[in-house]
Amino acid sequence: MRQGNREKLSVTIEPGLFRAVARHAREAGVPRSRVVEDAIRFWELGRLAALAREGYQEMATEDVTDAEAYLAALADLGDE
Repeated sequence: MRQGNREKLSVTIEPGLFRAVARHAREAGVPRSRVVEDAIRFWELGRLAALAREGYQEMATEDVTDAEAYLAALADLGDE
């Protein structure tokens, strides 16, 4: 994890979420900003995983379509 450059971000959140962030920070012995950073990283990884899943599902559908087309073409070749 990079410790160098940082950007400041000011956010307003619900009191319950603030308490949860503060509690997690206290239990982990880290700053609240670290808890928020980790949460954003976790969200981003989940978002990227969902995009990858979607892409792989599309590729699988395309692969099935391509395979069926190739099999049909091979069958046509056998008819000659």
